[in-house]
Amino acid sequence: MELKPFTGELDAPSPSPAAAPAPPGLTPFTGQLDPAPAPAAPAPAAPAPAAPQRTAAESAARGFGIGARGLVQGLVDLPATVTDNLVAKPVNAVLDAVRGKDNGPRMQMLGEATGNLLTKAGLPVAETASERVVQDINRGGASAVGGIATGAGLSNAAGAVTQAVGKTMAAAPLTQVVSGAAGQGAAALTREGGGGEGAQLVANIAGSLAPSVVPFAAQTAVRGALRGGEAGRQRVAENIKTFEAASGTVPTMGQATQSRTLQAAETGLSNVIGGSGIMARRGEAQAKALEDSVQRLSQELAPDATGWGAGEAITKGVNAFKDSVKTTQKQLYGKLDEFIPSNTPVSVNRTQEALKALNEGIEGAPNLSQFFRNAKIGSIERAMLKDVEGATLANIAPGMSSTGVAPAAGQLPYQAIQKLRTLVGQEISENSLTSDVPRSKWRALYAALSDDLGTAAEQAGPQAQQAWSRANQYTKASIQRLDQLENIVNREAPERVFKAATSGLADGGTQITRLMKSMPEENRREVAAAVLQRLGRAKNSVQNEMGDAFSSETFLTNLAAMSMPARRALFSNSGFPGLEEKVMMMGKMAANRREGAQVFSNPSGTARQAGLVGYFATLGTALGTGNIPLLAKLTAVPAGAAIAAKFMTNPDRVRKLGEQVVMSDALVPSVIGAGTRAQNDQPQPAFRNRLQAGEAARRIGGVVVPVPGGFDVRSK
Repeated sequence: MELKPFTGELDAPSPSPAAAPAPPGLTPFTGQLDPAPAPAAPAPAAPAPAAPQRTAAESAARGFGIGARGLVQGLVDLPATVTDNLVAKPVNAVLDAVRGKDNGPRMQMLGEATGNLLTKAGLPVAETASERVVQDINRGGASAVGGIATGAGLSNAAGAVTQAVGKTMAAAPLTQVVSGAAGQGAAALTREGGGGEGAQLVANIAGSLAPSVVPFAAQTAVRGALRGGEAGRQRVAENIKTFEAASGTVPTMGQATQSRTLQAAETGLSNVIGGSGIMARRGEAQAKALEDSVQRLSQELAPDATGWGAGEAITKGVNAFKDSVKTTQKQLYGKLDEFIPSNTPVSVNRTQEALKALNEGIEGAPNLSQFFRNAKIGSIERAMLKDVEGATLANIAPGMSSTGVAPAAGQLPYQAIQKLRTLVGQEISENSLTSDVPRSKWRALYAALSDDLGTAAEQAGPQAQQAWSRANQYTKASIQRLDQLENIVNREAPERVFKAATSGLADGGTQITRLMKSMPEENRREVAAAVLQRLGRAKNSVQNEMGDAFSSETFLTNLAAMSMPARRALFSNSGFPGLEEKVMMMGKMAANRREGAQVFSNPSGTARQAGLVGYFATLGTALGTGNIPLLAKLTAVPAGAAIAAKFMTNPDRVRKLGEQVVMSDALVPSVIGAGTRAQNDQPQPAFRNRLQAGEAARRIGGVVVPVPGGFDVRSK
């Protein structure tokens, strides 16, 4: 056969010869093999055995048992932390070192041993993810209860440190229980979701912190938005203190925070249907509380004080001051009598010169002079001249003969000059417009007599001079004070006396200070009460028929117009403890109300009326046209305004704004509890036997998962 070189292509097949007829019953061969028979379809898999159907009673009993297992395991968490770390783990470490790791028996951890005992006792084992989560939630709450009970015991033990630790462990028990359940539940959900031990630990701590941290963060955010930071909190606390001290009420949020935004919101609510009534009622309640507080304080100062009564009190107080001056003068001059005998001759030269000057005639006009001379002063001058001449001619009074000292020219006994001076002083204090001797002449005579007595005191020695100086200074100051008070009390009616006493309070406090210091306490209190009542008396344009309507605006205006010295004289010197501070608190409250929403400043109501007219017009249109969406909006407006107004005026919420946001005391024990549970969260096998685990898996359609020391069942 001849061979041909290969060209890279296979030879084409030779034409096939004519096919021979196939034998009877056989199919001719076509060049292709018969296709293989199709494989048989696989038999359907046997359905997984359905979970056993339990009755309601059986399910309830199982749930109770699983919950009980969790509670018991939670209660042993804290003891397990102690026994495992102090006993079991050290013993097992020694056995590992001696026999080799995991070679031979080992001590069980307390949690593991408790679980085995519960299983032997017949308590059901959690088979599904939901059952395991529920069991862990119960365990977390029970673990917190164990810590709380331990803390309560330690807080009653001896030792300050032990008691402090116990109080910390037992603090905020409800929050601790919630934290324990939340933390363990979060860890269980993370585990069932495939999270590792680290993720479970993080979830446990986060869940335990949430009941303490989340409310703290939320409160901090809300209060910070409404009031601001610490400065805002202090402002709110101060305003609450002011309102409570002034009237026993609590401010609204706008008044407490003094925030322009909240004040504007309150003003808006006062003009919106649904909110206007609530805001107006709060404003009226505050005004009435302030009025009652003013009236109550006035009654405590002096019951039923009036302008007439205050005028009478001023007159009585000034008269009492006069009597007090006389008594004190008598005591002081009585001290001088100890150093100067009553019969001591005293020169009266200055007195005689003063009498002569007081009745001196007009030179060259003797007839006219008699119209300007005072008869009583002239009589005193002539009488003194005769007494002096008589003493000079040795007509010695009985009291002078015992001394054996003859008086010189122009002398009288000490007791005579002293008595004369006292009588002249009485004329000065009792002088009136109808007196036949002007007060100015009596004063000049009194001064001359004082000079003569002063000379006698100098001659008697240092002690006499010191006693004289003290008595004379007091007398001069008293007379000056009495002269000033006379300008107030010399009125024809008590009401005018009160008006004179309280005039000029805006200019200063000199006059009212002198008056208040000169009167007894009961008179001072009556004057202060009368002034306090008039501070808040409304203007005539808004006054009622009784004339006793109160206005916080008028109260603030009148108080602000009063000078600080006058306020201090009236209220600090009243003898009523804390009166000035109380009145100033009332003023601050009134100022805050003025500054706040306009509903608290006697508004005219025009804006509110216009808003109501517009609202009801729109409501009528919606009803007439059947506009349901518009009707829904119009209905929502008053409801929303009412909710907002109640929120802004809620006393408890306002007080919360003035308080510091404090982290729950459960934070520290909750974190410790999370760590304790995490340490005890060692994988515990649900089944020691593989067959038992398989049966449980078939019942729930789950799978068997090997774990250290046994097997668990997980859902597919």
